[in-house]
Amino acid sequence: MINNIPEIILQETKHLPDDLLKEVLDFILFLKTKKQYSSTDALSSLQQDELTHLEDEFENYKLLYPNE
Repeated sequence: MINNIPEIILQETKHLPDDLLKEVLDFILFLKTKKQYSSTDALSSLQQDELTHLEDEFENYKLLYPNE
């Protein structure tokens, strides 16, 4: 495993021209967005699973407990 990755990235990008630095920045922003989207997608899926579980759990509730 490579140690001190941020420092290596800094050294490797130090002398890049601006157009390549922009590409590096674009890629970093893409990775952050991708990570955020995958987390949000997983949460959305979990919420849907919970909703389905609750719907199954309370199916026929009024028929089973008409006085409550």
